[in-house]
Amino acid sequence: MAVIGLIAGEGSFPILVAEQLKKQGYDLKIAAIENHADKKIEEYASAFIWAHIGQLKKSIDFFKRENVKELILAGRVRHASVFSIKPDIKAVKLIASLKDKKAATMLGALCDLFEKEGLKILSSVEPLENMLFRDKVYTRRKPSKKEIKDIALASSAARALSSRDIGQTAVVKDGVVVALEAMEGTDMCILRAGELAGAGTVVVKVARPKQDTRFDVPIIGLRTVKKLVRSGAAVLCAEAGSSLFFEQEESVRLADENGICIIGVRS
Repeated sequence: MAVIGLIAGEGSFPILVAEQLKKQGYDLKIAAIENHADKKIEEYASAFIWAHIGQLKKSIDFFKRENVKELILAGRVRHASVFSIKPDIKAVKLIASLKDKKAATMLGALCDLFEKEGLKILSSVEPLENMLFRDKVYTRRKPSKKEIKDIALASSAARALSSRDIGQTAVVKDGVVVALEAMEGTDMCILRAGELAGAGTVVVKVARPKQDTRFDVPIIGLRTVKKLVRSGAAVLCAEAGSSLFFEQEESVRLADENGICIIGVRS
């Protein structure tokens, strides 16, 4: 049985990756991030540890001890949490080498560090290609002509945002940009837009230019759709071929119950 390592962060992504890898016959060794990962993730591992964000040496030593050569990163790490970590010596050296504390910079450096230690980082999309957004409308309701115009504006705003490594989500209503994602993340951006503009917003999430699928994959799931319902959003548009759509059946059902349109659009 082939051995593979998994670093599990926040959200349902690590669970779904673990499920798919187990189905494919892999022996999973998992390092879960404290205060982020779901406790259920341990059920999928033949060897398991908890590690704080700054405990890089602990995770590297664990994977080497378990003869792991290949590794997948899955799940969110709250960006704001990097400002309060207690780093070990490897993390101190990594942080000192960074030109900035943008998510892509830090995660890219983390991948480089693991690879220097003999741990190859694989694309997290590989085991989940069947969950990528397709170029289609998922829900009963299609976007109106006005909403299509708002999708175009939000897409343009989100691309400008992502090209500067600020965020990947933009929210528009009636031809006006209402909210842009920054460190708070997509879900909070959606809720903020609802507070500012009320119901009827159009939410667009895109991939970054030159997206590194080892750590950078836009994700939509039931949690996000619940935020759409709470904020009164009308449309969610994600980039087809680049964004993952988790818990599709439940998400579409909830969207249909609340008159929300979910659509994938290829750039």
